[in-house]
Amino acid sequence: MATVALMTGSNASAQAQLAPLPAGGGFAPTFQTMSSNLAVASSGFNNLISVLCWIGGAGLGVTALFKLKQHVDSGGQTAMKDGLIRLGAAGALLAFPFIAAAMQGSISDGNLAKVAATPLIMDSTVAFQ
Repeated sequence: MATVALMTGSNASAQAQLAPLPAGGGFAPTFQTMSSNLAVASSGFNNLISVLCWIGGAGLGVTALFKLKQHVDSGGQTAMKDGLIRLGAAGALLAFPFIAAAMQGSISDGNLAKVAATPLIMDSTVAFQ
């Protein structure tokens, strides 16, 4: 439900822009409008990846605690490395959204508002004609 809530806010601007057909009626997408739509539609994946990392990190953290508890209860049957590996993976997944934001901020001089998918849009389709 959290993923759907995050994605509903990001797809409002992903409406298809269609160019008129040269002869006849109707509309046909051009390469420029398709690249524009693709860049705008994929800009919401950042939120989806963050949500998946939070859910995966929390799940791995809980299972790590259960594995460590099993090791304390019966040390010979459950190795401590199982719990520690899951705990490390949980920490990495929980830290990933912050690391990604820091990387994006370092690219754009600390201003995350400058990071957008719009520079990926092709302005000219001369090479494809």
